[in-house]
Amino acid sequence: MQVYRELKKDLLKNTSLALGVFDGVHAGHQKVIADAVQKARMMNLTSAVVTFFEHPRQIICGIVPDEITPLEDKLQFFRELGIDAVIVLDFTEELAQMTAEQYLKTVLQGCLGAKSITVGYNHRLGSDKKGTSDFLKEYGDRHDILINIIPPVKINEHVVSSSVIRGFIESGDVSSAREFLGSPFKVKGEVIEGQHLGRKIGFPTANLLVGEKQILPLRGVYSGMVKLKAQEYNAVINVGRRPTVGNFDKDLVEAHILNFDEDIYGEIIEVFFLDRIRDEKKFDSIEDLKKQIETDCKTAVRYRSIL
Repeated sequence: MQVYRELKKDLLKNTSLALGVFDGVHAGHQKVIADAVQKARMMNLTSAVVTFFEHPRQIICGIVPDEITPLEDKLQFFRELGIDAVIVLDFTEELAQMTAEQYLKTVLQGCLGAKSITVGYNHRLGSDKKGTSDFLKEYGDRHDILINIIPPVKINEHVVSSSVIRGFIESGDVSSAREFLGSPFKVKGEVIEGQHLGRKIGFPTANLLVGEKQILPLRGVYSGMVKLKAQEYNAVINVGRRPTVGNFDKDLVEAHILNFDEDIYGEIIEVFFLDRIRDEKKFDSIEDLKKQIETDCKTAVRYRSIL
């Protein structure tokens, strides 16, 4: 899969494009991408995703939602879904000021050779807000481009969307987030050295350095899984400020990997959230904290056994 980070005329030719931010690469996004791949195979085209470095809201309204899926992980998803090329655009002021027709003509046709374009039902193009489904179909008819509009994907009567998934994650409902994403919500980062407080009480933890823009679940304790060097391990994950032992000034992600006692400082791990066990709590003593962690470990194993 080729990844392009700059536009130029005739960068690609004869493409089937999937357009979107694709944060989460959730069940709805996967339908959009699968359609673009299918059209590419049917029409002998190159399948490509057009997405962005930064969320367009950064330019449009100055507000950037915390990201569900960092760009590096999005690219891996695209690769697994069979995409041939990805164009990662800077959502600049110049791009933001393009009308729908200018964007289609200059970028999608002139630079990327669009012959088929697939978008979700609520996708919009252009500073003039004219880039609706109807406009795209009319434009496609005029310029011999196949336009494909993917209807909303629903789970339990709810439309799947990145904003809904963010709501699940922020409320701690990682089980619903997993259902809407099609896989467990995860964070990824380097294991950094902490204060060794977990090891001192018999429950060593891997403290994770996560990106500043990464969304985190509601503070609390979760059952989960850690992936390290293609190996998977059961884990109890804490998100919060550890009020019993220090009450830190920012939320931390730390995973106690069950039946594991190796030095993994500096390693990159993936931490998957499966179910919420309990709220974060300040205990009266370290002994009370230890007893609760023992219970959390048993609960986490029980959750994992029924998946």
